[in-house]
Amino acid sequence: MQKKYVILVVFFGILLLTPFGVQTIDDIRGEKRFVSLDIFKDVVYTPFVRESNIAAGALKLDSAWRTARESIAGGAETSEALEPVVGALSDLESVVLTVNAYAELDTGEADYKLLKQADTLLSTLEDEPENFKAVDSTLKAVVAEFGNFSLWRAFLGVKHYGVWTSRYLRAFEKKVEDENALVLAVRPQYQLAVWNIFNDPGEKVVLGAAGDCIGKSCGRDTTVSSDRWLYYRQDVEFLVQPSPLDARSAKLDNPIQAILRFRDQLKAKGVELLVVIVPGKPSIYPERLTGRKSRAGNSIRSHGKVILDSLAKLGLHTVDLYTPLLTAKVGDADLGPLYLNDDTHWTPRGAELAAAVIALNVRLLADAGVIDIGENKEEYVASDSLADRIGDIGEMSGLNKFGTFKVQKVTGHVVSQQSISKRIEPPADSLSDSVAVYDTTKTPFKDDFRKSKILILGDSFSRIYQTDAPVNAGWIAHFAMNLDCPVSSIVSDGGASTLVREKLARKAGVLKGKKLLIWEFVERDLRFGAEGWKEVDF
Repeated sequence: MQKKYVILVVFFGILLLTPFGVQTIDDIRGEKRFVSLDIFKDVVYTPFVRESNIAAGALKLDSAWRTARESIAGGAETSEALEPVVGALSDLESVVLTVNAYAELDTGEADYKLLKQADTLLSTLEDEPENFKAVDSTLKAVVAEFGNFSLWRAFLGVKHYGVWTSRYLRAFEKKVEDENALVLAVRPQYQLAVWNIFNDPGEKVVLGAAGDCIGKSCGRDTTVSSDRWLYYRQDVEFLVQPSPLDARSAKLDNPIQAILRFRDQLKAKGVELLVVIVPGKPSIYPERLTGRKSRAGNSIRSHGKVILDSLAKLGLHTVDLYTPLLTAKVGDADLGPLYLNDDTHWTPRGAELAAAVIALNVRLLADAGVIDIGENKEEYVASDSLADRIGDIGEMSGLNKFGTFKVQKVTGHVVSQQSISKRIEPPADSLSDSVAVYDTTKTPFKDDFRKSKILILGDSFSRIYQTDAPVNAGWIAHFAMNLDCPVSSIVSDGGASTLVREKLARKAGVLKGKKLLIWEFVERDLRFGAEGWKEVDF
């Protein structure tokens, strides 16, 4: 080989090995795990450690269940006796479901279903003691399955979830990309340079068009016409790519089939389903994306709205948020926009409007006798609270560390419970109603799984303002205040298509006493939902 080619091979070899070398040195010097050797470790070490932990966890569960049975037979409180069993089962699940550093056990696996069945049955035992035999036999099956070290299971774990599978390599690649010391050092400066030279905010972000929008209607009092909104690329791609129901999307899971199956599963348990599809920001504000003028009330034909209408035609209970949000845009100049400038989510105004619309739909279902939302009533009050919002799209760009995008101040309305201390009854000959005297103390809003007849499944649109600043000011709290009734919720950021149903399946006992399940998810999840639209067994 000629000398010049040898030099080129050595040069490019050094380039390829530099990130690995820098990361290795950083791992040795730091306190983090040795990421560079994860692949080797997950082949020759992790499978055997996992098997040992599985066997130990199963024996711990067996011991805890034997003790619990004796305690219950001796008259002990069922809930107290079951606490160690629940803890042991949870520990076993965490070991079994985590196959290696980068892969989780698939929900279709028999082992996953067995553990999920045990979890579900155990959660119902306190309220349904007649399930004792079923719980006993299921836990014995779990112990029999996992109580011994299995080389065959270790082999299957490596075969189906190991380094030669796409699921492992994708996760490993992302980990290296996100944590590599050289990348972390170089990427921010590169991103800033690309932004300054080309006005490119990054691969996950679409920069809106400059317009003549100034003042409160643009989201900030200090807005100038050169300011642009940021849009999440997946929100935009959802609108411009073929519909998830299009023949060209045949490789995608069919969301309508998954939703219909979920409706049927809930009906079998006496629970009605109400589907809420949240419009993405470009569906409501296309003009801030494209720069083309748009009248309030007009919109692009969103795939999400088409699918929502299809679900309604199939007899499902649905909530249309597209129409009221588009109509409400006429008030932006006075009230501010419905979505945040540099974020995927709505403003408190948008969240509260959605809460009112969803509550109205629930009242109509109750008035029609479709559901019974119960007699449990709660009194709620709301108070203003100012919060700073750092946009999630700005964070995705990686430019916020340089102060490229501004903090947006929002005013949320924090919901609190307020109990009635007494009622003053009117004279017997009076036609007036009794007067409630409220306790002056306020209790923070919280989910009430025992009293509520309504369970909400949602994504980050259900989390924003609810569990982050200003807290208890999200649409869930305002929905409860609109109905004056307790509610409960299970939220999974970015996972409302499948992951949140899997959470529910693991806690199926929370459906006890529920009459309505409200399933909220953003429209882009119809195509890009995490884990697709898998069927989840209950």
